[in-house]
Amino acid sequence: MALGAVLKAGARGAKLARNFTKQIKARAGKAKQWFKDSVKVAQKIAMPGAYGRKQYMHPEGHIDNPSTPDIGGFYLYQYDPKWKDKLPWYDIYPLVFPFDYAAGGFYGINVHYLPPNARADLMLRLLEAHADGALSNKRFKMKLSYNIITKFKPAIPCIKRYLYGHVRGKGFYQIPADDWSYAAALPMQKFKKASQSKVWKWSASQY
Repeated sequence: MALGAVLKAGARGAKLARNFTKQIKARAGKAKQWFKDSVKVAQKIAMPGAYGRKQYMHPEGHIDNPSTPDIGGFYLYQYDPKWKDKLPWYDIYPLVFPFDYAAGGFYGINVHYLPPNARADLMLRLLEAHADGALSNKRFKMKLSYNIITKFKPAIPCIKRYLYGHVRGKGFYQIPADDWSYAAALPMQKFKKASQSKVWKWSASQY
C-alpha cells in the first residue's frame, strides 16, 4: 500500500499519518544534522556507540527502563544473540516494537532492518491502521499482533525473536512516542558480520 493510499484510509488514520509525516519531514533533517554535529562529541567523551544511542540510554533520554518491554511500545537496548555464530548478521542495538511474548523473551519488529525512508513508511502504515491514543502522549503504544504486522510486507524481514537473558547493559530504554520519528531517523543500528547496505538489500528482497 503506497503512502498516498495510507493517507486516504479513513479520517482518523489519515490524521495520524499526516501528523507522523510532518514529524518525519520536520525532524529527520534535524536528526541527520544533529547526528553529524554530535559525532565529534561522542568521540571526545570516549563512550561506545553512536551519540543517538547515548541520548536515549541516558537517564533523561527515555521515559522508562523496564526489565521487560510492553507490547506496542518502542525500545532501544543492547543485545548479544544466543546463536550469533550461526546468524549471517545481527544488530547489537535493536530499535524494536514488541508485538508478542514468547518463552524467555518476545517477538518484535526491529526497524533497523529497513533504511530510514522505509522505516517511516512502515511506521506510518502501522500507526494508521492500529494506533490507540495519540503521539502527543509520551506513553502511547500501538496495538500490534502477528496478523496485523504481516499484512505489511516490509515488516516481515524485521520480525525477530529476542531472549531476555541476552539483553545486555541496563535493559530496555522506552522511547517517548513524540520522539519515535526522531529515533527512527537516527543511524543507531550497529550490524555485525555484514554492512548495513547488505542487510537492507536483503530486507528489500524479502518483500
